Amino acid sequence: MIKNKWVKRTLACFVATSVFLVGCSKTEPVANTSTGGTETASPAKPSEFIVAQDANPTTMDPQDSQENVSYSITKTMYEGLLDFDRDMKMHPVLAESMPEMGEDAKSLTFKLKKGIKFHDGTDFNAEAVKANIDRLKNPENRLKRASLFAAVESVEVVDEYTAKVILNKPFAAIVQTFAHPSAAMISPKAIAENNKGLNRAPVGTGRYKFVEWKDAQHTIVEKFDGYWDAANAAKVDRIVFKPVPEAASRVAMLKTGEAHFVYPLPPEQTEAVKGDNNIIVEKSPSLFSRYVAFNVTKEPFDDKLVRQALNYAVDKEALVKVVMRGFASPAQSVVSPMIWGFQKQQMYDFNLEKAKQLLAEAGHPNGFETTIWVDNSTEKIKIAEFIQQQWKQIGVNANVQPMEEGTLSNQMYVEAKDSKMLSYATGWSPSTGEIDWGVRPLLTKDNFPPAGYNVGYYTNEEVEKNIALGLSSNNEQERLAAYAEAQKTIVEDAPWLFMFAVDNVLGKRANIDGAFVMPGTQLDVKGVEFK
Repeated sequence: MIKNKWVKRTLACFVATSVFLVGCSKTEPVANTSTGGTETASPAKPSEFIVAQDANPTTMDPQDSQENVSYSITKTMYEGLLDFDRDMKMHPVLAESMPEMGEDAKSLTFKLKKGIKFHDGTDFNAEAVKANIDRLKNPENRLKRASLFAAVESVEVVDEYTAKVILNKPFAAIVQTFAHPSAAMISPKAIAENNKGLNRAPVGTGRYKFVEWKDAQHTIVEKFDGYWDAANAAKVDRIVFKPVPEAASRVAMLKTGEAHFVYPLPPEQTEAVKGDNNIIVEKSPSLFSRYVAFNVTKEPFDDKLVRQALNYAVDKEALVKVVMRGFASPAQSVVSPMIWGFQKQQMYDFNLEKAKQLLAEAGHPNGFETTIWVDNSTEKIKIAEFIQQQWKQIGVNANVQPMEEGTLSNQMYVEAKDSKMLSYATGWSPSTGEIDWGVRPLLTKDNFPPAGYNVGYYTNEEVEKNIALGLSSNNEQERLAAYAEAQKTIVEDAPWLFMFAVDNVLGKRANIDGAFVMPGTQLDVKGVEFK
């Protein structure tokens, strides 16, 4: 129930306008939307698929990328030993089967598929796996994703098609790491001959091969005729990725057919395509969660009762409807339900009386003054302003303080004694798809700034113990139980204001199949086809 008058008025404005959403299973074939070719009575299917993204890629090297615009492109050309499907379930790709974990959780053995070649004709085998991990581990390469493989000591070539990954400590979460886009297999010949140039000359085993990348214009890949899996070969001749920063421009391209697929589609832009039967707007759950981190070393946030009160004081359902226009879901735990290890928790339902009671018990019957830090993102500022209005109902007056990202980072990533942050509206997407990367970097003492991301300086002995057990155990049920206990304790301690898990929203032409957004927000268009 929405009790706040401001929220009621704002929500009414949005509810009065419905959002047009159609699922894949409800789409119907429509006329050819290709911008090229001659129209006939029975138009041929387009041979070129055009994607409009919100930014330019930064690299074609998957092991040196930290952003999903680039990964959306490299996933058409590269494959790894494992991969995630759109529900974040792992499956083997270049591996013959799922790997065997050593009893001590310190090794991982992969059996590899045979008869696979890279785009340059080089054979894929255990030596290729070793060459890729050696490249990631070589500090001289300074690859951005090397940290994901910090637990890897070396790779042993058991035989031509068996690779054993040796770890330097028990690290059960390493399995999911090998399904991450950064674990893509690059041609060992290309590594040897053009290691520094792989950012512009990718060579993988995927369905598509590289053609060209022109900054701020396009990146083009084309069908690879020698693809090893004929049943799943590319179904269109070319894919063109275009950077289009303006959301309205992406929507215009979608409406005219100049683009077949656009991402992201901001929730406010969904109205622009409402009623157009040639367009489908699709939403799907993501790995990304938004929260407000409290600095638990500063008064009054060092008191759990205060932190719990602030959680009770925010109507998360109204927050989702008003600010996110329904394209999110209230938090059910510390991480998104799409994360492996997620365990639904008893969260903080909207309850102003309970919030006031807890504040009084904590010695703040009349509330207090505080500040919410946020970057200059329009969405984050709106979120912070919504929270500001909600907290005001229990006497907490919060000043919303937007900052440039550089300034924010400089003030945030400091030792606890030097931190001036009280609360910070932010978010996190565990790109490996498992809970270790959703809690350990943010909620353990080893990750206090300036080295880590635990900007609220939260630590709890039980949480630390359970996260460590989840990493070191080779027993899946034991791991899940440990992570469930960690989540329960974290929610009770309330080091964050738990807000919501974000939905991915895309727009596509209705005659498109096989293209979607992964929960990690990378596009997966390698299986695209025109109906």
